Amino acid sequence: MQRQRTRSLLLFVSFLLFPITQFYFSPYIIIAGAFEGVVTGSCIVFTLLLFSGIFAGRLFCGWLAPCGGLQELCCHINNKRAKGGRLNWIKYAIWIPWLLIIISGVTSYGGYHTVNPFFYIDNGISLSHPFAYIIYYGVIILIVSLSLGFGRRATCHYLCWMAPFMIIGLKIRKLLHLPGLHISIQKEKCISCSQCTKVCPMSLDVKTMIHTQQFDHAECILCGKCIDICKSKALSYKFSSFKEGNKKTNQKHIKKDTPL
Repeated sequence: MQRQRTRSLLLFVSFLLFPITQFYFSPYIIIAGAFEGVVTGSCIVFTLLLFSGIFAGRLFCGWLAPCGGLQELCCHINNKRAKGGRLNWIKYAIWIPWLLIIISGVTSYGGYHTVNPFFYIDNGISLSHPFAYIIYYGVIILIVSLSLGFGRRATCHYLCWMAPFMIIGLKIRKLLHLPGLHISIQKEKCISCSQCTKVCPMSLDVKTMIHTQQFDHAECILCGKCIDICKSKALSYKFSSFKEGNKKTNQKHIKKDTPL
């Protein structure tokens, strides 16, 4: 599975670079910048994640997120499935007040007035002073604790403040029927072996998603593990609108099921 080896390498490198990049994903720095009218590095990154979500869903989470790399390393210790469902809404309970604080800060200052990607980031490196190491190791401890306590990618499910941006982008794509990267289904090829469900790092019931032809789940990170494990080739990457993909799939079923 060369694709998965490449993905694991990218995640590992991303995690190694986390001491440099951490503050570019910081939820605090964007707040501090908002109250001073500064578009910070994290503000730029979150905006890019929103737009990337329109055309690539949560691909960033599956392939480049440094915290994702750490969580997948933790799977070697605890690989149990994380509970989703209503618990996935915890991140929104965190994200919405955080976003309101940012909006309040920008409004009180009279809007953004300058752009500084290195705001609060000395020399462009996150860990440039002793106090930054406390924040860094605090984040590491939190992610590891959640992963070991609750299972695969628990932080992605429950606490990630970046995921809602990409999920909103995904919702915009579906609303406007825009093309984007997603996983295409050929339901007739599925042999219900459940291997796809077993390997999903987001603990999704992939087999059920195949049979209901609903593969636009907000928690799917497009890692491709289900594609690579599927011996019957029922899944594949595709760049199209969800509506177009479902229409073509349904046409295949009609053609196959129609008697000669």
